[in-house]
Amino acid sequence: MSAPSTLSERDGRTLRVDELRVGFGGVVALDRISMSATQGEIVGVIGPNGAGKTTLFNVICGFVRADSGVITYDGSSLLEHHHAHDLTELGIARTLQGVGLFAGLSVLENVMIGAQNGLRSDFGSAMLGLWRSSREERRLASRAGELLEELGVSAYARHFPATLPYSIQKRTALARALIAQPSLLLLDEPASGLSNDEMDELGTLIRGLSPRMGVLLVEHHMDLVMAVCDRIVVLNFGQVIADGTPESVQSNPEVATAYLGDEVHDSVTTSGMSENA
Repeated sequence: MSAPSTLSERDGRTLRVDELRVGFGGVVALDRISMSATQGEIVGVIGPNGAGKTTLFNVICGFVRADSGVITYDGSSLLEHHHAHDLTELGIARTLQGVGLFAGLSVLENVMIGAQNGLRSDFGSAMLGLWRSSREERRLASRAGELLEELGVSAYARHFPATLPYSIQKRTALARALIAQPSLLLLDEPASGLSNDEMDELGTLIRGLSPRMGVLLVEHHMDLVMAVCDRIVVLNFGQVIADGTPESVQSNPEVATAYLGDEVHDSVTTSGMSENA
């Protein structure tokens, strides 16, 4: 994998999270979280189970409402009248912890679904089978095929997801997110269920996305995080305890104690943090 690069905020659209607080009953899930991710930058969010990683993603996506704080993307607020179906128009796409594919649709059709919000033809044209809708469908199918080719799974375009290995399903889900041409891609545990070789291939794919978009990555596999991320944000009990380069996070004693554990920290300082969290 190529070495991570850096990009300043002035070079692209920026997601900014400031003083974000989310509580569920008497439990504080996020406690005044602040962080950012810029187009062209790969940012990892790590932390133990219950640290608030998925809650952070869910607030950004409009699935969970914040109690207080500010989230903006490209200068626009994501907390006012923001819903999950608004993401595509905002230039944001997300993959799920699972794959979330439609069993009754082929791989190609599953990818095409990801661009539905951006179609130029209207619903009436599609229902009536007018030429405008047919032309749009052909254009979309071509784009979906190109993405499957780019991700190395074009041979499975006509197959149904349930008949395919999990790694192929994962790439299909990634292609479905990419067809919306996002400027920010949210990846929620993309390496779950993958072998070491498949994770290496995934890392190469993710690094290849950074020239086109920002990537915000939640992941437990530390070898993948350290290999692909420009910057890492560490959560623990709903708070940010570190935000910096992979090297600075790796050597942070508070991270070693709160997240990795002292024993793992001792081993990764000599082995390059290859253990899974």
